[in-house]
Amino acid sequence: MNFSVIRSADTLWGSAAAMELAMQKRHLILLGKELPALESLRHKIEKHAGVHVQHFQTDDAVTQDIISVCDHINMHYEVDLLFNFAEIGFEQKLEDFDIHQLDRKLKVSHAAGTLYLHQLLPNLLLHGNALVMQFWCCAAPMQPWQEALVNYNRHYSEFLNSEWRETGLTIKNFTVEVPGNEPVLMF
Repeated sequence: MNFSVIRSADTLWGSAAAMELAMQKRHLILLGKELPALESLRHKIEKHAGVHVQHFQTDDAVTQDIISVCDHINMHYEVDLLFNFAEIGFEQKLEDFDIHQLDRKLKVSHAAGTLYLHQLLPNLLLHGNALVMQFWCCAAPMQPWQEALVNYNRHYSEFLNSEWRETGLTIKNFTVEVPGNEPVLMF
């Protein structure tokens, strides 16, 4: 039985992705920091979609959390889809961040997705048509530095796609700019 791993399932976008995948009858592994939100989403999905759902509390700023949960997933589940969600905005100027806040923000928004991919890669490569969906959310209008980060991630994904062409693993990037309350999807 194949599972889809949903990173940040305790967020609005992560839970929406989980619900959509559940409606497609995909079994899910929900990851997030807020345990009550994960439990609530799990019960809602099991009630309405009739799929198997597991959930694990993780802190994306703690590398050991990522390693531990991925080791557990790799040992007990087959994974053919990774949904990597991250918000890529800075709510203040670089110089106004406390170093610890900045460290956490960079780990959660940028490093964690690559770490999850790295740790789940052996599992993903076992499947002929595995998929990684990188979902980047930022405020609109996108600032030049945000666009640079999005472009970096797109180019990195293009490189990985060319490296893994023969494996069947594909990475797709989606960027959502949120102007006010209306999301706009960019491919």
